[in-house]
Amino acid sequence: MAFSQGFQVHGPAEPIVTQVSAHVVLPCFVDSSLPVKELGVEWRRTDTEAIVHLFQEGDSRPESQDPSYVDRAQFFTQEISKGNFSLLLKNIKTKDEGTYKCLVYTDLESNEALVEIKIERLVVTGADKPISAHANEDVVFQCSVDTHVPLEDLEVEWIKTDNDILLLLFSEGEVRPESQNERYSERAEFFTEEI
Repeated sequence: MAFSQGFQVHGPAEPIVTQVSAHVVLPCFVDSSLPVKELGVEWRRTDTEAIVHLFQEGDSRPESQDPSYVDRAQFFTQEISKGNFSLLLKNIKTKDEGTYKCLVYTDLESNEALVEIKIERLVVTGADKPISAHANEDVVFQCSVDTHVPLEDLEVEWIKTDNDILLLLFSEGEVRPESQNERYSERAEFFTEEI
């Protein structure tokens, strides 16, 4: 929260925790409405000063936006006149993690609030106990993640760690049998309908 004589800009009290590929709202608002035509709002990264979204003279200015945010960052246009400058950031990427500044200004004064995005990492779980099997038996190794990940963003490697041998690779939405060690060719497979 930041203070000035004229208006106060508010952001969230806590970091925004989200996941890759999600959409997230970065809150930023003032206590009372400001004249839209005299108003400027800049959303910037604090580390690079890259412009995430710029609003000036009653309009968004996409030509000023950093290319990595084009078509991903937008205002709730109907809320601007009410003093709400929250930003919708779509399709979160790992590199979006960090602190953002919402700077609100008029001809007479300015103020800002900070919003931090934290990316929640995947939690991968497997079997609770070791798995036993006899020679020539089939065995199922369990592995799951705690969230939905779009298939095109998902990469899964099964590796025999004592020899660093690749048993199976899932990448870019499909199993890659050409990548696996020949000892496991036609022996290791995913339950593809469960992916």
